[in-house]
Amino acid sequence: MKIRVESISPTGISVTNGSADELSFLEVSEVKRTNFADGVKDDNLIISLSDICVSEIEIDSLTEIDFFVQINKPVIEMMFFVSSKSTFYLNDVKNPISIENNQHNIFYNPQDGYRSIWEAGKGQKVITITLYPDVFVKYLDAKLFRKFLKAIERHKNAVLFNQNLTITPRMYVLLDEIVKNQHVHGARRLYIENCIYELMFLQIEQFSNLKKTNVTRIPNNLEKKIIEAKELIDTNLAAPYSILNLAKEVGINDYHLKKGFKELYNNTVYLYTTQKRMEKAKLLLLKQDLNVNEVAYMLGYNDATNFSAAFKKYYGYTPGKIIRNK
Repeated sequence: MKIRVESISPTGISVTNGSADELSFLEVSEVKRTNFADGVKDDNLIISLSDICVSEIEIDSLTEIDFFVQINKPVIEMMFFVSSKSTFYLNDVKNPISIENNQHNIFYNPQDGYRSIWEAGKGQKVITITLYPDVFVKYLDAKLFRKFLKAIERHKNAVLFNQNLTITPRMYVLLDEIVKNQHVHGARRLYIENCIYELMFLQIEQFSNLKKTNVTRIPNNLEKKIIEAKELIDTNLAAPYSILNLAKEVGINDYHLKKGFKELYNNTVYLYTTQKRMEKAKLLLLKQDLNVNEVAYMLGYNDATNFSAAFKKYYGYTPGKIIRNK
């Protein structure tokens, strides 16, 4: 497979990546490239196997970027938007598809091209794993993913999940293991492949669990209160509510809050609060000139050590690593 990425506006970015057909099955090729355009710095780490390509893209941009992506063979793209936002325009999908920071989804793209619009911003990062459809589709439940499988049969663009899902802490660990993996000889291929299959499993399992959860619909009046609770969490990350106080604030008891929140968002109140605080911390570290102590204070931690421990538990690495790699 060959994947050519060119910027339409601003012009100047051109990258070709993909699997390396000339490599033997056990070989792994790694290439780093940097592109500059008007107000844009585009760093690429491309890890190529004989039938798989992993791309880590990091972009600093003063302006929105309009990319055109051309693929010479049908592929599956597992996309993880670590700290970025993009909108995709696919020929066979009626409405544009937007993916936000800390979200993932899986695309099928036939031998075709598509546009991807990136917003302006510093420290944007996306990891894409590209592989051939026959490697992937055999693991999909025919009933649950009928629409996606039918699109592949008809060679039409498609997205596996009807809503983008949240990148979990374990997914972050696996993504980091893939791009940092320094095993030698055939062990490196094996390790990368194992991480990819676990990521695939986690993506499919996450969606399957969400589908099961959404079978039972909670009452509208309760749903409104739970949405209100989520909004309170989102706007009070520096002074997070206890579950009892949050329930009191929106006018329901803590049992209904915990049960309804889990049903509506497929997450607990505590884990969701932790997730949003860690996402905010990561964005501050990436995009602001702040040290660990300052970010810890902004998120309501009295002790930077406790913040660093919580951050490492969530992402698998310390906040200091982000500052050192900026």
